[in-house]
Amino acid sequence: MFRAILVAALLSLAPIEGFAQTPAPADAQQQAPSPRLRQRDYSEMSMTSREDLEYRILISVPRGPAPAGGFPVFYVLDGDGFFNTAVEIARMREWGRLTPSIIVGVAYPSRTFYDGPRRTMDFTPPGFVDETFDPAEVGGADRFLAFLTGTLKPWIAGRYTVDPHRQILFGHSLAGMFTLHVLYTAPQSFDVYLAASPSLRLSDRLIMREAATFATQPEAARRAVRALVTVGTLESSGSNREQIDDYRRYFLANPEATGGMEVEAALSEMFPRDRFDKVGETRRIAQRLARGGADAQFLAFEGDEHLPAGVSALLHGIPFALRPRR
Repeated sequence: MFRAILVAALLSLAPIEGFAQTPAPADAQQQAPSPRLRQRDYSEMSMTSREDLEYRILISVPRGPAPAGGFPVFYVLDGDGFFNTAVEIARMREWGRLTPSIIVGVAYPSRTFYDGPRRTMDFTPPGFVDETFDPAEVGGADRFLAFLTGTLKPWIAGRYTVDPHRQILFGHSLAGMFTLHVLYTAPQSFDVYLAASPSLRLSDRLIMREAATFATQPEAARRAVRALVTVGTLESSGSNREQIDDYRRYFLANPEATGGMEVEAALSEMFPRDRFDKVGETRRIAQRLARGGADAQFLAFEGDEHLPAGVSALLHGIPFALRPRR
């Protein structure tokens, strides 16, 4: 019950207007001891990639001096969907005596919860081919990674006092697939990877086949990586009749939302009945990473559907990233 209430509360948060307050004078910040829960400053800016693609960058920074070693930084993909939630969980964990951290949300100019065309391009790896996607609108993951590591991260590091050894990437669903892609192919890009409910079946299970790439990385890079791979127990095929009924009621009330398909046909496409064991396959991803030398852990959230499992991943992933390696 507590988790359900917390999920609902976090997902319904309004923009964090209260964080954009006038900072205290620098001398006052230096003299006063850091409070248990710091005030935060919120900012939003536009940033452009080398390909002239515009991103909205959402930033929440604790006030006052940085901790020893600098602030950990969480890079939260699908920022319009998960930035506010990540900030509130980081504040809760700061109250619980974990290190205050900077939250950076990577979002899009459309300001939609999920920007379908942009995230499809950014989060799909090269070689991605799937009949449900336009070939001209996929495969940009490496260009997006270059933006994160070559433009955004250096800008954050130049503006704030950050811990270069606690750089964390969070992605859910399609962004979770991107998170695994980066972990497999360029593990040095971040220190901790939080891959929540990654999309596994797209492009003939491309991301599952790409897992073999991790074993080819230098041993030092593999052993330096920490990863938390998560999934909701109701994400496996046919496991959540209530969510299917939710969509059925919605489609019956809003028939235009099916794109011209019959309601049952649309439901069959959204919820395949092939009994794909997403929980088991996600667990095997974490196990394979651990065998390859990574500090990889797996969590399955009992009773969680796909979207709420992203919130649960932040609830558990933020402390995972802030605590020392076990």
